[in-house]
Amino acid sequence: MQNKNRSNNRYLRPAFFYPIILFFLVFFDGSLMSSFSNLLSFSGWYILPNLTLIGLFYTVHFRSDRKFAFWWWTAAIGLIFDLYYTQAIGTYLIAYLVSAYTMFFIDQRIPYRISATLWTLASGFVIFYVLVFIAGSLTGQVDMPFANYIIFTVLPTIVFNSLIELLFYRPVESLTYIINN
Repeated sequence: MQNKNRSNNRYLRPAFFYPIILFFLVFFDGSLMSSFSNLLSFSGWYILPNLTLIGLFYTVHFRSDRKFAFWWWTAAIGLIFDLYYTQAIGTYLIAYLVSAYTMFFIDQRIPYRISATLWTLASGFVIFYVLVFIAGSLTGQVDMPFANYIIFTVLPTIVFNSLIELLFYRPVESLTYIINN
């Protein structure tokens, strides 16, 4: 018996579909932050939407990284993020690669549950934003103490992005099943 949810459309092939989605998410992050900056940055709290890292997490979690050149595209996305937002090469390139590898490493070793995905995603975000903070402090772009950065930026960002991840978990799981099969 053949699966009815199988995609025969050549544009829904993983090697074509996933890079386009990741490329879209890079620019959607910036437009989301600029559109809702008053809502996401208030009273010293900074919430940074990072849908690109959530997209990388979904790719790793739903085993779609085996369907296309995931690590090359992660490096390309980091390079595009660096060139477009910071005009310097290296910060987000390394941060995306290391946090994606961290999520890949942890996701293989934990059970397949929604609650476990929150810890995997949170660890990826912590690694990502610690690396960004280190790079920013080495270049003199960060002028806040590390504890304040963790409390007022990283923790609200993890909570916000975890809610986004939980909201889109089942639809992305269904779409990934259709695309990968």
